[in-house]
Amino acid sequence: MYPRGPGLSSRWNVNPYTGTMPRASIVTVCGAVVALALGVETRPAIGQAGTTARNVVLFVGDGVDDHQLTIARNYLLGADGMFVFETFEHQAAAKVLTVLEEDPHVPEYVGDSASGGTAIAAGVVTSRGRIATRAGTGESVPTLLELAAGAGKRTGIVTTSSITDATPATFVAHIGRRFCEGPRDMLPTPTDPRCPQDLKANGGPGSIAEQLAVSGVGLLLGGGYEHFDQPDEAGVSVLRRAREAGYLIVRDAAGLREAAGDPSQILGLFGDDTLAVEWVGENGGRARPIQLTVGGQVIDPAPFRCVDNPRFGSRPTLEAMTLWALTRLESTPTGFFLMVESASIDKQAHAGNPCGQIGETRALDQAVRVAVAFQERHPETLIVVVSDHGHSAQIVPWPSLFVARRSEPQYPPGKVARLRTLEGGLMAVSYGTNTHYLEEHTGTQVPVFAQGPGAAPVRGLIRQSDLFGIVRRALALE
Repeated sequence: MYPRGPGLSSRWNVNPYTGTMPRASIVTVCGAVVALALGVETRPAIGQAGTTARNVVLFVGDGVDDHQLTIARNYLLGADGMFVFETFEHQAAAKVLTVLEEDPHVPEYVGDSASGGTAIAAGVVTSRGRIATRAGTGESVPTLLELAAGAGKRTGIVTTSSITDATPATFVAHIGRRFCEGPRDMLPTPTDPRCPQDLKANGGPGSIAEQLAVSGVGLLLGGGYEHFDQPDEAGVSVLRRAREAGYLIVRDAAGLREAAGDPSQILGLFGDDTLAVEWVGENGGRARPIQLTVGGQVIDPAPFRCVDNPRFGSRPTLEAMTLWALTRLESTPTGFFLMVESASIDKQAHAGNPCGQIGETRALDQAVRVAVAFQERHPETLIVVVSDHGHSAQIVPWPSLFVARRSEPQYPPGKVARLRTLEGGLMAVSYGTNTHYLEEHTGTQVPVFAQGPGAAPVRGLIRQSDLFGIVRRALALE
């Protein structure tokens, strides 16, 4: 069965994954049922003309590049489909720039979520692993969220990862290494120098969780409970520090609904670390190495479809968290800055799980639709959809184009999955960037989509770090 019963339209210009999906189409907030229109036949309303925005909703599709988008689009919408953000008026490609830690004048050609997130959040090209700090010196750099808060705007972070993970951390925290998520993660390991210089005892700001706990960010929604359920250097739980700083801690979707009318800052920790994905492969389907017969012939991988993850649990969807956040921020007279991350496009690509990353791309699309509906009511809102780096999955022909031309077996290296798409086709997805561990990031440029006031500079080929200036100017934070 298809997950949550999406029907397949006979016309490719109609969204085939919506319709009768209760998880995707109806969200309960503050006791009211809000129905979302999810069709993509018509272009969404463009935000008001001009250059100044009161609100910004910045989406990060972690690990999204053209190939990852195309895989998800083919599966969900058909080869001629479009995600809602792909209809935005302003689009660009962004160069992902990274430098060596030991010599910041020398480029690295593949980034990570820490360096990419820092480029977006702070406009600084840094080295892999650094969180809103400069390569070589470790100097902290101000972020869009911090500048917005300083200008009197409300702020929020929504993610499907731990809120201490690299991308959300780059908007709020400042630390030398991305893996210093909780107090127990600060000291060196055999494979990672970690962050002893950032210990409070050494004059530093402490771990990422410790910094978030006292950050004053109005809402922090995602995973990461295990990083807060730790004693700090003084022996006090980071959860207690957060409560003392004014945070109400919620653990599931029901708790989030109950917190809707509470004026406290909200710390939503809906899982121990990264949140469970919405979709998995049917019967455990995922990419696997190609097998050969005794006679050396290629065995076709069995096609599979994507189904609901039975381990999804009671956590809110990305769509629901985004709607909750926008509902809470809507009445803010001074405006707001909200960052929303669809994190497991990256994490599932690392693991060679195409259904996980497709489902997470679908979650991104649904969350952007919520923002578009908000923007139609509040045209002074800028929406930007960005990515931090490219990833490993590729669509490849199956069987190989060269089967008839060569006598030896022809098949991709690494791992392959064959998916039966919602329009009835078969799509082969290959992962071939690493042999013994996780799949790697790739060094490609990444797409950018924007609509609303201040979106006009998003065009042509830009640098990823230019996004900081584009959003900063749109919010008049200079």
